[in-house]
Amino acid sequence: MQIAILSTFLLVLPAIVAACEGECIIGITNAFISNYTVPVNILFEQLANEVVAKVLTNRRYASPPISLMEPLLSAYRKAAYASLENAIFPSYFHGKCQRRDPENPDGPFVNPPGCPNPNCPVVCGTPGSMVHFYPKLRYIAFNATRHQLVDFASPENEVYQAVERGIVSEIKSGGGRRNTVRAAGTRMPKQWRREQVKRQMREIMGQVSSRLEKICGGMHGLPKCSWEKEMKEFILSYP
Repeated sequence: MQIAILSTFLLVLPAIVAACEGECIIGITNAFISNYTVPVNILFEQLANEVVAKVLTNRRYASPPISLMEPLLSAYRKAAYASLENAIFPSYFHGKCQRRDPENPDGPFVNPPGCPNPNCPVVCGTPGSMVHFYPKLRYIAFNATRHQLVDFASPENEVYQAVERGIVSEIKSGGGRRNTVRAAGTRMPKQWRREQVKRQMREIMGQVSSRLEKICGGMHGLPKCSWEKEMKEFILSYP
């Protein structure tokens, strides 16, 4: 499965800036969020389908199963930008690239070779630095996305609890296996069924991290969530 880059932000030529600030920061952050739309949707489709298969059997849906994950999707969309921007700027890429020449330590600050563009071997806040350290940038974007999703999918989080309440409501309304769990020919108490559903849900939602990693092709290079060629070209469109 190859995940294609969403080119919404690659079609807009950014304004002239001295370094990656303002529109450059906004553009690069939004480009990664756009890219991750497909992997994140695949993730929640997988989770929803597993909920249907293991928790909500014998259910006829008027809407796609992924609608069960709407609280999580909605929360992620609202939080994605702030989380990712902070992870990239200024947590890792920040500041100017100028350094004193090692052969003239008392001299003026100068740009090292390749800085600020197109390939700057100094960690700083310029497009050239992000291009040079793109492998690091790729993992920053993945980890920020993963950590945000894992947080929302944790049982202690109110977003997860909203999803769980929705599943329990489906079962109460007759959408799931409400009367199918028996022991020694006797229906189990409602409280027992509720606890069983919660255990199943926590097991399923605990797969967020491993599933996203698999969707992205594994941690060795994240080949399906890299977008290296397209993103480098986009980053360098900022001067």
